[in-house]
Amino acid sequence: MTQCIAAAPQRIRRGRHGWWVLGLPAVLAACAQIPEWEGKAMLAQPVPETLQAANHAPPMDWPPQQWWQRYGDAQLDQLIAEAMEGAPDMAAAAARVQQARAMLGVSEAASAPQLSARASVSEDKLSYNHLTPEAFAPRGMNDYGRATLDLSWSLDLWGKQRAAVAAAAGELAAREADAAQARLLLSSNVALAYAQLLRLAANTQTLEQSVQVRRTTAGLFEQRYANGLENQGSVHSARARLAAAQSELAQMQEQVGLQRNSIAALIGAAPDRGAAIVLDAGRLQSPWQQQWALPEQLPAHLLGRRPDVVAARLQAQALESRVASQQAEFYPDVNLSAFVGVQSLGLDMLSRSGSGIASVGPAFSLPIFNGGRLRSQLGAARARYDEAVAQYRSTLNRALQEVADNAVSQRALQQQLTAMQQAVTAATEAHRVARNRYEGGLARYLDVLSAEDQLLASVRQLVDVQSRALTLDIGLHRALGGGWSESAGAPDAAAPKA
Repeated sequence: MTQCIAAAPQRIRRGRHGWWVLGLPAVLAACAQIPEWEGKAMLAQPVPETLQAANHAPPMDWPPQQWWQRYGDAQLDQLIAEAMEGAPDMAAAAARVQQARAMLGVSEAASAPQLSARASVSEDKLSYNHLTPEAFAPRGMNDYGRATLDLSWSLDLWGKQRAAVAAAAGELAAREADAAQARLLLSSNVALAYAQLLRLAANTQTLEQSVQVRRTTAGLFEQRYANGLENQGSVHSARARLAAAQSELAQMQEQVGLQRNSIAALIGAAPDRGAAIVLDAGRLQSPWQQQWALPEQLPAHLLGRRPDVVAARLQAQALESRVASQQAEFYPDVNLSAFVGVQSLGLDMLSRSGSGIASVGPAFSLPIFNGGRLRSQLGAARARYDEAVAQYRSTLNRALQEVADNAVSQRALQQQLTAMQQAVTAATEAHRVARNRYEGGLARYLDVLSAEDQLLASVRQLVDVQSRALTLDIGLHRALGGGWSESAGAPDAAAPKA
């Protein structure tokens, strides 16, 4: 490096006015020693064209942005709308977008010409031995004044500022995609919490029916015992069944209350908001359920429809630009500076003719020795890019897995739903037969209770499967990006170079 700099003047022909120095940056740039690096490809392997876990049903359309409206539940629509307005997560996401937008403005301002005003007034004494002849040196303390307009402009010959602006723009786009991901997570989490509340409400309704039946049964056994038709053990057994059902109902009611509070906190409201939710267990059996399917060309389109995948890619692109900006630190900075103003010995002279001053010219700076600081900073920037690439791949793999897992679960769920509906039908018939046999004197009432227990258990299992169907449908819409698309929701950008 030292030899290269020493030879620089010999490589450039000295001009009459010394403007040969304008060619100096090119010579110094040739002297810069930058560690070699090859950026990694964004994808280690091609994205599959289809998902093996997908069924053979006709393809479905991509979900709309207001995907939860397909359930036809005005209460759910209202809860999600309130969440979008009041949830702290949304406020935090919006703040991160504003921060990234402000940082983009900072980067853009750094590449623009800078104009500033300066003024100084001082009382100084100059050395009598500083000027020749000595008689020209001012005696004693004197007023000095200076006022200038200063202009500076970095010419950015090596693209450092342009890369910094590109990085800031990429980070802004990534934060906007993050905000879209926050909206998707919030809407789907509210829908999932609401589905869980519906399941608890349906189970509570079933348990209330169970308690009522157990209470009637216990009263019947006590009456039969009083008439000498039952023994005391049967009475205690009936009372125990009633107490167990009441305990289970109390536990379920507690879960309902806790779930209401959870929803209120999720949407950024007070607990009273959760208590105001009207429960309708029948929503689990709504006609929204339909045959499950996937959109066409899912893996390729998923790259631009999952905000978390897009955000990870945009972040990697931004860090690649940071690498380019950091790499430009090895090249010489070229700044054009100028000033114009007035200067005088004695403040009363500032406004007089002849006090004007001015200067214009380029300035160069090249790092020669910095203890390895620039190499370390460049190495850190490259490592951050490599980390972002790995995170992008991980996010993409997780996105594909979520869709594939949903496909597997949906296929299994269809079989479970059919089987549980058949189980409830069979248990209902068994309960009817047991009651008829008991009323005809052909069976004990314990047989009726056993059939009743089986019926209630089957009904609860059916509720769980129906709730699972709703949560899987919500999960599918989240896995598909919830109707978001990069072309509509975030600036499109090419993938980072290899």
